[in-house]
Amino acid sequence: MIYKISKKNFFETFISFCLALCCIFSILFLENNVSSLKYIGWLIILTSIFMIYKYRNVKSISLMIGTIALISISFSYSICFNTYNTAFNWQVALIQTSSNIINAKNFLVFLISLLLAIGNISGDKENLYKEATIFNYNPLIAFGCVFVLIYAFLFGLDRGTIGSYSSNTNALYEYAIIVFVFAWQYAKKNKLFKYFLIAYAFLYCFQGLLYGDRSSGFPMIILILIFMCKNKIKMKNVIIIGFVGILFANLIDIFRTSGNLFTSANMKEIFNRGLFVNTISYSFYGGTQAMRYGLVLPFHDKIQHMFNYLLSIIVGNSGRFNLTSIARQNGFLNKGGGMSSTYFYFWGGFIGTIIFAFIVGKIIKYVFSHDTKLTNIFKVTITVFTIRWFVYYPIAFFRTALFIPFVCYYLFNLFNNMLLKKRK
Repeated sequence: MIYKISKKNFFETFISFCLALCCIFSILFLENNVSSLKYIGWLIILTSIFMIYKYRNVKSISLMIGTIALISISFSYSICFNTYNTAFNWQVALIQTSSNIINAKNFLVFLISLLLAIGNISGDKENLYKEATIFNYNPLIAFGCVFVLIYAFLFGLDRGTIGSYSSNTNALYEYAIIVFVFAWQYAKKNKLFKYFLIAYAFLYCFQGLLYGDRSSGFPMIILILIFMCKNKIKMKNVIIIGFVGILFANLIDIFRTSGNLFTSANMKEIFNRGLFVNTISYSFYGGTQAMRYGLVLPFHDKIQHMFNYLLSIIVGNSGRFNLTSIARQNGFLNKGGGMSSTYFYFWGGFIGTIIFAFIVGKIIKYVFSHDTKLTNIFKVTITVFTIRWFVYYPIAFFRTALFIPFVCYYLFNLFNNMLLKKRK
C-alpha cells in the first residue's frame, strides 16, 4: 500500500514538473504570434485534464477544480483553436498583437502555478459543506438576513432591457449570495425559512439571467447545488453538469440575440458553438486591451494601482480601479472583464502572476485542508465564486469570497454570543 501511494505521488509530481517545464519553455521560446496559440491551447487542455485526474477523488474541492478545468478547456477551444471563428468584430484586430499572445501565455502560467500551489489536500476530502457543524438556529439573524436579501433583490441589480445583455456593476447583488449562505446556516431545520430561501434563489437566478448577465445567476445556482446535493458531488458529475452549463449559457445568449430559442437556425447555432462561451472571450480580450494599456503606463503607476486595488479589499470601491474600465477610458476598446491573471501580469509581469497564483493557491490549500466553522464557510464561498474570481477579477476572490464572509462571520457570531449570554 505504501508503495502504491508513493508511486502515485511520484507520477503526479513528475507530470506537474513536466507541465511547469513546458510552461517555462512557452514563455522563453514561443514567439508572440498566432501560430503559438495552438501549442498554448494544448498545454492548457493537458493541465486541465491532469487537474481533473489529480482531484477526481477529492469531493470537497472537485466542484471548484472541475469548474476551473472546464473554463480552461473552453478557453483553449475558443481562444487558441478557433481564434478567428469565435472572435467578435472589435476582438479580431487584437488577435495578432503580441499582447494577445502574452495574455494567453499568462493564462497558462496562472493555471499551472495555481495547480502547483494547491498541491495535495490533506484535510477532509469528502465534505465541501457541513451544515450541522456550523451555527445554531437563530431566527433573529435569519430574519435579518432575509430582510437584506429582499432589499438586494429589489434594489441590488442594474436592470437592463429584458432579454438583452447588461453587466451588473452593483456589488450588493453579488454580496446577497454571501448573506444567503449565512441565512441558510442560521435557519437550520426551519422548513419555512428553507422554503423561502429556495424560492428566493430561483427568483434571484431568474432575474439575473433575464435582466443582467449570466455570471449574476450562476453563483447562486452553484450554491443551491452545494446545499441540496451536499456531499454527493463527484468530479464526473461536475464535468457533466459543466458541459450542460455551457449549453445553457449559450442558450441564454442566443435568446438575447434572437428573442427565440426553438428554431432550426438557433439549434444549429448551439451545435456550431461547441465549447465556446462568449463570456470567456469578452473577458480575455478585455484583458488583452488592459495589457496594451499597460505598455504605455509607467511602472510606478502600475504599482500604485496594485496598492490601491488591494486596499479596496478592505475599504471597498474597487470599481474605480477596474483595469478594463481604465483601459477603455484611455482609448483601448473593450467590453469589460479582464481575468485575474491579467491583473497579476499588469502588476508584475509573469513573475507577478506566479506570485499571486501561489498566494491564491496556498489560501485554497489551507482552507480545504482545515475543518473549522470559518474555513467551512470559505470552502463554500470560494467554490461559489470560482467563475467570478477565475474569469473576471481578483477582488472576487480576496474580497467577495474571503473578506466579506470573514466580516459577516464575526459580526453574526458576536451577535449570536450576546444573545446566548442574555438568555443565561
